[in-house]
Amino acid sequence: MRRRVPPRAAAIRRGFVFLTIGLLCLLVVYHHSNFQKLYYYRNFLFSAFRNVAFNNVTLLNITCPKCRFSQRLKLYVEAGVINDRFANLMSPLHPSSVHTVIGQATVFYVWCGVVRRYFEFRNYLSVRSVLRTLRPDVLWFYYEAEPDVDSRLYNTWWQELRKDVPFLHHENLHAIASELKMNACDYHGRPSLDFVYELVTSRGGTFVDESTVIVSRPPEDGLTAAIDATNTSVIRLRLLKAQCGASCPEQPSSRSSQNIRVITCPSRSQFNNEDITLCFHLAQSLYPKDIWWLNSTVGGTLRLQFYGSLQVPKQLPSYDHLAPNVGHMVWVGGGKMDFLFFLCVVSLLHVAKVDIVYIHGDSPPTGFYWDLLMKTGQKVQHVRRQDVRQVFVIMYSSCFY
Repeated sequence: MRRRVPPRAAAIRRGFVFLTIGLLCLLVVYHHSNFQKLYYYRNFLFSAFRNVAFNNVTLLNITCPKCRFSQRLKLYVEAGVINDRFANLMSPLHPSSVHTVIGQATVFYVWCGVVRRYFEFRNYLSVRSVLRTLRPDVLWFYYEAEPDVDSRLYNTWWQELRKDVPFLHHENLHAIASELKMNACDYHGRPSLDFVYELVTSRGGTFVDESTVIVSRPPEDGLTAAIDATNTSVIRLRLLKAQCGASCPEQPSSRSSQNIRVITCPSRSQFNNEDITLCFHLAQSLYPKDIWWLNSTVGGTLRLQFYGSLQVPKQLPSYDHLAPNVGHMVWVGGGKMDFLFFLCVVSLLHVAKVDIVYIHGDSPPTGFYWDLLMKTGQKVQHVRRQDVRQVFVIMYSSCFY
């Protein structure tokens, strides 16, 4: 039964609501050209609603979370109850009395940003590390705006994942945020700590940050949180593993606080031993060429996630099934062979060292250079193709292939 709110408190809240609406109107005027900033301001104000909400009062369909996980996590950071070595935490904490628990079969990603952005190679490596290390049954990818493809068609990693991973489910954040009645992203444009906690504990599984590479499996029991606490004022959650219905962690000084592990997730430059680390994060963009010759633990780990081996696969020649050593050229419309055409044919014969060059077209070339090839006995032969009207070309985004 909801407790009746005193009239004075209700008046204060109404005044706070009107003040906030006025601030939102001012933000619309001053930031109408920057929708992302406006959106994050809105999230910030909604977070303020949650902070002042009490007695189970709901404002603008945003409720106060049952467990203010962000505040509890901050207390652990301030108290220094953080482990930087993961190997010492593998022993069971409190064995569960039940025989079946919901483990790491489900993995969640939360992709914030109302403006569409690219799903980069580092994000692809993060998902690949989850597939290789955690081996989930289901992977949920929640987004505010679905990842985009750049104009040069390079960052197609998102499309490749959707094609290669049949149990990857992608869905807009609006539905799940409305179900939990919480803001999914904070005003920094990152997944909200409280939202992530409610999402994971309501269904059971593991949340992984978009640029975090997993190198070890978290323990099956208890609550495990991997964070980046470089900036103690802004805690970045890199991983959160919990069972369905997990209880909210208590104060760091209480005994029940031993049911939560808070460990560090180092950056790429700080990662040096995968045996004592749960994960590391990639703060900057990188490309496949950046990991080819990277002689470090990070390089070997990233190559393992991408190629499936610690070394870059080398293309070795196979002599079991050899392709014919033949060169092919297309010449439509006939006419005189110019000097560049002549150089192309000669380079195939004397540089690539093909056995013969076939020139396909409706009529053979003519002119001085064609006659020179014929008189010197070069291994060139014209292949007549009738009714040739065009060469097949695929056009995509003003690019020809």
